[in-house]
Amino acid sequence: MNHSRPSQRDLAAAKKIERQADMERAIAEGRLVVRTMTAEERAQSTARFAAATARGRTRGRASRR
Repeated sequence: MNHSRPSQRDLAAAKKIERQADMERAIAEGRLVVRTMTAEERAQSTARFAAATARGRTRGRASRR
């Protein structure tokens, strides 16, 4: 028996394809610029991630008691 409605996974996949196409179009038209991170930006990003991970670990332990 075929389903008459698409699944949520199918809908999400279709939206993702549409968003990616829009992004590629914006890049091609010059409305969006994609670049690599500088060393300084990478260091800042790594530090933020490490701090968030550390907060998550301590927060989870305190609330489980």
